[in-house]
Amino acid sequence: MESFNFDNLSSSINAQLNHGIQSANKGNSHLQTGKRINEAKDDVGAFSVNANINAELKQKSQRVQNLQNSLSFLQVQDGALKTAGNIIIRISELKTQFEAPTFNNSDRAIFDEEFKELQIALKKIRTNKFNGVSLFSTANDKNLAEKSQNANNLTAIASQSDQTIVLNRAGFLGSMKIEQNFPAQAATNATGGAAGESRTLINLLGPSGTLTWKQNPYSVTDHFKAIHGSDVIHEAVYGRSDNGSAWGNPWVELYDSAAQTGIRQLPVTLPAISGERVDVIDFGKTGNSSKTLELIVNEFGQTSSGTGWKASYEIEYDPYEQDLLDDSVVWSLKDFKAQDFDTCLANLASARAENGATQQRINGEISELQSSMLGIEKHMERSDGLDIARAVGELNAVRTRLTMNANLMKSAQEMENKLFTDFL
Repeated sequence: MESFNFDNLSSSINAQLNHGIQSANKGNSHLQTGKRINEAKDDVGAFSVNANINAELKQKSQRVQNLQNSLSFLQVQDGALKTAGNIIIRISELKTQFEAPTFNNSDRAIFDEEFKELQIALKKIRTNKFNGVSLFSTANDKNLAEKSQNANNLTAIASQSDQTIVLNRAGFLGSMKIEQNFPAQAATNATGGAAGESRTLINLLGPSGTLTWKQNPYSVTDHFKAIHGSDVIHEAVYGRSDNGSAWGNPWVELYDSAAQTGIRQLPVTLPAISGERVDVIDFGKTGNSSKTLELIVNEFGQTSSGTGWKASYEIEYDPYEQDLLDDSVVWSLKDFKAQDFDTCLANLASARAENGATQQRINGEISELQSSMLGIEKHMERSDGLDIARAVGELNAVRTRLTMNANLMKSAQEMENKLFTDFL
């Protein structure tokens, strides 16, 4: 009779026990996570698909975070715009009081001083930041949102369309700029032949522009000069040469001072004949901010009598921009009209409206992304979700087999021990 091989029996039962323990651990792990697939070997194909879906889910989650940051940025920006609007309303009130006849110069000086303080407050708003990103200035290296091609703006990426949403940062800056447009000025200045000087003082409406001066010296040479503040912007001698003929010296002698003690020579602008000359002369374009322009004919008086002349002029002004945020200027209330501040308020209202529209779009994009993410998560639950009842049943079956194998192992060991003892 052959002897029974207890070693083989023990090894077989032990292997089954180890396999059962591994199966039980795996079942517990699935129950703890609630997932059918915890690692690639659970289901290679499904694991790969789920990995791609999880990557997409993380990307959308990051976009939601970026959009929420952009939304917070716009909300802080809108608060700053609202504060700026309240400041402009106060400035408008000061302007109304400044012009009221019931206040004296001392009162107006107080109003002007408060206006200057409010300008400082506006400039501080311009420097406000959100998470290190300027609300109203040029783009920097912070990563709240991606840089725009326009340095004054930022952009955020929208939902799965990859479109960009512009976060305008120039609205406040532009709202504080007021463009002044001045009407043209025109006048005629003529005499009947006096040799003495003529001066026409023009109080300019704007700081820069173009003077068109038509000068007619009739038959005798005359001297024409235009001065902007202290700058000579035009000087010419028109007419015939000094002896009154076309073939004389190409210059004339004129007094160089009001005392008429000295004489200077000035060339005659050719051709040396009488007739209307038209000069187009720029003023104020190189920084001269004088508010007066003086047109002079025959300065200090001509050296001969019998002269006659006629001149007319027209001034066209350049549009002039007044910026309340200009650090190089401290404005006075007298520099503005009351309606200028109404323009600022209208500009701020437009900036806030654009801000609100952008906030609304971002909220829509966030809602769309969250809805898409919810659909992905539901799909993941269906594809990766664990059938709890089935998993518990399988785990219980594994545990039952473990108990049986453990009992078999115990019985085999007891029998082996008994036989070994009897043999001895």
